[in-house]
Amino acid sequence: MLTAKQVAEYFLSKDPERKLFNRNIVSYNGRKFYEGNARINKYLFLAQVVHLAKYNSKLFSDDFVAYDNGPVVETIMNSYGRLVGNNDKNIDEVEKVFLDKIYLSLENATYEELIEITHEDPEWQILSKDTYKAPVMNLEKNINEYKKRYKGLIEALKI
Repeated sequence: MLTAKQVAEYFLSKDPERKLFNRNIVSYNGRKFYEGNARINKYLFLAQVVHLAKYNSKLFSDDFVAYDNGPVVETIMNSYGRLVGNNDKNIDEVEKVFLDKIYLSLENATYEELIEITHEDPEWQILSKDTYKAPVMNLEKNINEYKKRYKGLIEALKI
């Protein structure tokens, strides 16, 4: 199984000019953050739930927590500025094809659209109400919901 860092660095390798995964400071829902940091976490989340929907298993082992602007992998959020683009040789070709399709399907979405998509997640909606902590999300319990929610995307991407 992969790690979130491997997947994040693979996505970053697809954007060497940092047009998508940039360091622009933006504000959304009263919070300031790096646009690229939000974007990479949304890519990770959507890759994870689509993988769960299609294959009934996680793509990577790291957990998401429910922050106010959507699910994030804390280690990625906290190390975003130090991540490098790396076309990881430990990612097999089947996973690369899957990640490439996710990347292409999301590259034209704005960070606001990506945040809004993740705000529709049932687990995030329940857990994000606790404003004092960022609880760990249990995505596996929503596999059937993800199968329904992402059926069209899976069919369109021919995953």
